[in-house]
Amino acid sequence: METKRQRVRKGFANIGRHRKPLTADQRAEFARERRALVGKLILQEGFEGALVIEHIRGSQYLLRLPDGSEVYASHKKPRQKPGKEAITDRDGTWALWETRS
Repeated sequence: METKRQRVRKGFANIGRHRKPLTADQRAEFARERRALVGKLILQEGFEGALVIEHIRGSQYLLRLPDGSEVYASHKKPRQKPGKEAITDRDGTWALWETRS
């Protein structure tokens, strides 16, 4: 039996059975966070010295590696636990885009 991927509607968070729409304030805050990564250097192992050139869409970015080549990568923010201090850029995880067929 073939399974279909469930399409996730834009503007919805809390993936699972009970999705809650994002507020305008949340959408604006998340957009500011994504824009703030552009121009930053990445210190994560495997991406040391890479520069974030451009935000593409969602969690996807264009990076310039130290050798001058450009690659597409995604950034996953760590989850912030209630009552904890804000998390910095360095706590995120970068990965090269996968090519799916």
